[in-house]
Amino acid sequence: MKLIVSLPDNELSLARSAVTGGTDAVKVHMNAVHRASGASFGAFAQEKERVLKLIDETETQVGLMPGQQVLPTLTELNELIDAGLAFIDIYAHHLPASYLQLGLRTELIPAIDRMHPPGKIAALTGTTIQEKPVVAMLEAAIVPLEDYGEPLTLADVANYRSLVQASERPVLIPTQKAILSSDLPALAAAGIGGIMIGVVVTGPTEGGIEKVTRQFRAAIDKLQGR
Repeated sequence: MKLIVSLPDNELSLARSAVTGGTDAVKVHMNAVHRASGASFGAFAQEKERVLKLIDETETQVGLMPGQQVLPTLTELNELIDAGLAFIDIYAHHLPASYLQLGLRTELIPAIDRMHPPGKIAALTGTTIQEKPVVAMLEAAIVPLEDYGEPLTLADVANYRSLVQASERPVLIPTQKAILSSDLPALAAAGIGGIMIGVVVTGPTEGGIEKVTRQFRAAIDKLQGR
């Protein structure tokens, strides 16, 4: 089970806190207002140097949520990939078809919300370019905004399990719900491939990010017999 920390700001100190806590990767943002935290992230020109610094100086994988309606160009994203960008995470309904070729150079993680037709999960996750698969994981961002921060329930676990059963690629769960490290055995039994913890559970501070990341790292290691 992969552990990713979605950072509340594109700050090196926050990334280092996640690394200290034991994350496998961090995610940064551009062209967006974060729904859970309310934080705003600028366009490519504003965020480029901060993201390049994170890629260069963070001792783990760095991925990017590039935006929604406003997005970087292929040339701009290829510049980040050349620098070592490990993955691109974006809603499938915002992901331009031209971005699919980027999946040949870095990991592409399309996200779905609760409106995505269940019958189309296999088609989405089985997408290919030049007869090569380009989807690395599927992010299941299926919790409605009004339920953010609520406890994880059996109904949630069942929803995630249904996506796992339909998907051709591992399913990544973001902490839209207030998922606890003690919830991981249930999610592991549902077959999820990764957990992405964000401000709903970590809070916005360096100390909170390190502490909660460490809790999730320990729980994952225990599940995997480490």
